[in-house]
Amino acid sequence: MWKRIYQDCHGEKSVSKRKIRPLVKRRPIMSSLKIRPISTGRFQAAEKSNFTYGMDQGVKIESPILMWFIEGASKRILVDSGGGDSAWAARYHHPMERSKEEDPITAVKMLGLSPDDIDVIVLTHLHWDHCFNNDLFPNAKIIVQEEEVHYAMNPLPCHALYYESQIIGMTPPWLKSLNRMEMIKGEKEIEPGIKLITLPGHTPGFQGVLLSLRSGRCMITGDTTPLWENWEGNAQGFRIPSGIHVSLPDYYNTYRKIESLADQVLPAHDMKVLQKKVYE
Repeated sequence: MWKRIYQDCHGEKSVSKRKIRPLVKRRPIMSSLKIRPISTGRFQAAEKSNFTYGMDQGVKIESPILMWFIEGASKRILVDSGGGDSAWAARYHHPMERSKEEDPITAVKMLGLSPDDIDVIVLTHLHWDHCFNNDLFPNAKIIVQEEEVHYAMNPLPCHALYYESQIIGMTPPWLKSLNRMEMIKGEKEIEPGIKLITLPGHTPGFQGVLLSLRSGRCMITGDTTPLWENWEGNAQGFRIPSGIHVSLPDYYNTYRKIESLADQVLPAHDMKVLQKKVYE
């Protein structure tokens, strides 16, 4: 009876006590795809426990707000579009610094592109710091999970500010580009070697982007792994969820899913990501 009660509460697959499983080593892939991380600003004193659930309360760290450009595809693809400017972030969220080079339009121009050149924006989810600048790229189709849109329209009160939700009197930034949104259900290959993967846990409709790179299968996991530390695991040998989440059972199942698909992950808010200009 107790086993049945536990399974009913947590789900059959979520009760596994498996520790971190080594990622599967795969043969090298012939691919021209590359990923370029783009900083759109930096939180100067981010609360680390927001990234590492149950750990490091009160510890403050510098943390980038990233978007990503996928190079080598037939279309020009951004993953996420960054957050608001420094004044907006300080007023409604957390103090943030943004250099001239980190302005989203300037950052794209530094890649030799104009904002009009972007064909597709994939949104991992609809928190303000990942979808704020969709309207700066007027020709881009915006791909998001339908389940994420449903939740963003009526989130739990504790999540409302992350979404800049109407339930607290704000206007969600993604609404400005609603007419260009393609809302999908489940996984989808959008280009050869580029697949959108559902990763619920941080939010209900979270999606990662799995790419076949020359170095192997790399997933932009975004806020599912805010820091590489989340993926490396804790002292007990388990991966670490974000402190911001909607479902811990889903979160641990998502980690097992990533293990089965990817050779490497790219986190959303780790300064170490920017130590490389390109991942290939």
